[in-house]
Amino acid sequence: MHVHTHPVIPSWSPERWRDIPENPLIEPPGGPSPGSVIGDPQVLAPGEYDEQWHMFAHAGRSIYHLTSPDGIHWDYAGTLPWDGCLVYLYREGSTWYMLYTKPDEEWNTVICLRESRDLREWSEEVVLLKPELTWELEGPRRQVRNPCLIRTEDGVYRLYYSAGTVWLEDCGYEEPKYVSFAEAEDIYGPYRKYGRPVLAPDPSVPYRSLGAGALKVFEWEGEYVGFNNGLYRDNAGRSRSAICLLASLDGVSWVDAPFNPIIAPTKGWKRALVYQLDLVFGHLGAAVMYYNARDGWREGVERIGASVLVREG
Repeated sequence: MHVHTHPVIPSWSPERWRDIPENPLIEPPGGPSPGSVIGDPQVLAPGEYDEQWHMFAHAGRSIYHLTSPDGIHWDYAGTLPWDGCLVYLYREGSTWYMLYTKPDEEWNTVICLRESRDLREWSEEVVLLKPELTWELEGPRRQVRNPCLIRTEDGVYRLYYSAGTVWLEDCGYEEPKYVSFAEAEDIYGPYRKYGRPVLAPDPSVPYRSLGAGALKVFEWEGEYVGFNNGLYRDNAGRSRSAICLLASLDGVSWVDAPFNPIIAPTKGWKRALVYQLDLVFGHLGAAVMYYNARDGWREGVERIGASVLVREG
């Protein structure tokens, strides 16, 4: 498949993304300190739930709820009453489903699900995926993480996830090595794993040569687009992550856009690594991408900011 099959692909090239002047928008809870983090935003625009903006993001083992009147100025509104991180929100009718990564004391992880009608009261936890396959168990910790759920045209729930880990010595933590998916007829499963990675470290892909990171998938007029924060090392040997654009006809075989990355580390609050994201369409511009980035390595601070897709013309 040629990556330019759909006109949206070239229209999302790097030069069309503009950092919001107020960046970074969100500091870690309690303020920045060495190693502090707020990351992996999941955003609801006005009209999706009520008339304000909502965000769920995590720091450590806690999932934070934030609100905003304009998508730029955010306030912490509380935490969810269970351990979790790396959230994905999926809506079906009047029901919200929260998929999240749950760590144990050693940071081995599983992917869990709860549901809610009001984003305040949540059902009991159900475990959807555990690390089991050989490649899922690679690295210093046993992890499945970074859930992303879509429903295919034939009504199957497809759960993309990251698994396996690669150790970043200069950062002092691990990041995902592979991306795959599992499918089910019911949102609660049981989920059948595809069984092998759809994204893996690839020396021929400069921005995914070290690890696959995570994948956020969107359906777009019968095709799939994906945003992938692959892991790599720069010319000085430092760990890096950047957001790249991928395209697919079936959501299984992915092709990288020729102009990647679209959001790369630069300076200041995103000097070192750029990580996971969420996209909101039709607000602040053609689209706005919220993502977290790190200003350094081992003692770096992670904050959330945004870039706006500038409309053509």
